[in-house]
Amino acid sequence: MSGQPDERRRSRPLKGEKAVTVIQERPSTDALGLDARSWSALTAVLCLLVLGAAILWQTRWGVIPDTSWIITMCERMLAGDRLYIDLVETNPPFTPWMFMPAVVLAHKLGASPEIAIHAYSYAICLAGLGFATLIAKQAGFAENPALSPMLPLFLALLVIFPGNAFSEREQLGIALLLPLLVLTAWRAAPIEGRVPSVPAAVLAGLGGSVLVLVKPYYALVVLVPALYAAWSRRSIRTLFAIEYWVIGLLCVAYAVAVQHFYPEFLSVIYPMLADTYMRMQKIQALLTTYSPVYLLALVTLRLLRPGLPLSPLVTVFTLASLAATVALIYQAKGWPYHAFPAFSLILAALLLRISQPAPATNKPSGMAMALGRKLLLAAIIAAAAIPFMQIQKPNAEVVAKLAAATPQPGVALVGADISGGHPLVRMLGGTWISRYCSDWLGESARYLSSAATRDGNKEMASHYRQIADRYIEGKIAELETKQPAVIIVEKKDVDWNAELSRWQGYVNFLRGYQQIAEDDEVRVLLRNAGTAQPE
Repeated sequence: MSGQPDERRRSRPLKGEKAVTVIQERPSTDALGLDARSWSALTAVLCLLVLGAAILWQTRWGVIPDTSWIITMCERMLAGDRLYIDLVETNPPFTPWMFMPAVVLAHKLGASPEIAIHAYSYAICLAGLGFATLIAKQAGFAENPALSPMLPLFLALLVIFPGNAFSEREQLGIALLLPLLVLTAWRAAPIEGRVPSVPAAVLAGLGGSVLVLVKPYYALVVLVPALYAAWSRRSIRTLFAIEYWVIGLLCVAYAVAVQHFYPEFLSVIYPMLADTYMRMQKIQALLTTYSPVYLLALVTLRLLRPGLPLSPLVTVFTLASLAATVALIYQAKGWPYHAFPAFSLILAALLLRISQPAPATNKPSGMAMALGRKLLLAAIIAAAAIPFMQIQKPNAEVVAKLAAATPQPGVALVGADISGGHPLVRMLGGTWISRYCSDWLGESARYLSSAATRDGNKEMASHYRQIADRYIEGKIAELETKQPAVIIVEKKDVDWNAELSRWQGYVNFLRGYQQIAEDDEVRVLLRNAGTAQPE
């Protein structure tokens, strides 16, 4: 005997009845002896463990510089500062709008905005992944039986893999894009006549619009998969599905709102960005940092299941990732959070590829081959994560010295990198004195002027020289007016520091300060006792 209970049991006949054989089927189980309910419980527990690990993991970075600046910007807007007038932000207004609810709630509850933003980010990731899972179940994808146990891995891609990109707008936008991508795969290949419900399509469109509202060129990440769905169905009508109407109408409404409430962004800020900041590119560093691992991921997409055609789910996520690489190259800054959409989506495609069932005619892979493929995937994920491991958290010793030296100081930054001043100013409970998050405008103009001079273009050199001079004059005036208690000097911006040192007004102003702390990244200056306070 096998020792397993017999599935066939005979019911005892009633008087006058013949014996009847009743077949009672045991709940279906897998190789581990777990039924569907047990697997669901185990998956939920593993997702909770992933969330717990992510919370501990994120202490490595704390609140990242961009998010810290956005919190400061939101608070200053709530206090009455005007966006694009009193505050110079390089992004359209959806950036502060996106985080404002969490900041407002934190203030109402008397909680830390930083904690509220992290909780808000986790909630968005769970909502996006949860809704995508619901749509996948409604669609009835062939991958579904294998996908459910893999939910903790997809959650880890959203909350652990991002590293120093966690809570970035791109990271949250990708989480909210997932339902739309799954819905697009459903549109591309409907199963048994199933069609998405109107509420599901509307909500998926709302989520998918966020990434486009954050940065308009991410519209490609929506458009390219939509074109694939239309091609698969051989019908242009697919492009006019409800979810795309929702995205289109929201984008039009947003453009009207920006023009009405913040005309300065389009008339002043964007032309300034196009003339300076957007010309600063690091194409070579971008290609060497990201292209080898990304190309390996694309090759692995085929190696994982040789001979098996890509399913609609895998195809949609792969195309969305390829579209995101266009945005990465267009921005040309090479920062990890710019790469997050492309890498998170291609890694998700690889996980989907593993879960894709093979036709019955295909020979099953050997255990060694299957294990080898999984190890290769793990290696690719680890390699892809390397750029996201950089820490920009302020030095604890520097923070301690500053906190002991002066309470709640006014803080200024000399440097083009936002990480020099943020989140340090908030960790000190200080006040950010500037309209700008850093000296990006002055340093960009200085660099472009030097580059034009080397190229012999006197007209452009003079143009950028004037921009740099105006910025420096404004910075010196701001310092003299606000007289911050603390000045943070970024050591790596050697040329910018040399440029400022040629201005006598700046040199004279720094005579009222002394250095009190230093690390590999920054020098910290404290105002001398008795130096004039701002009126």
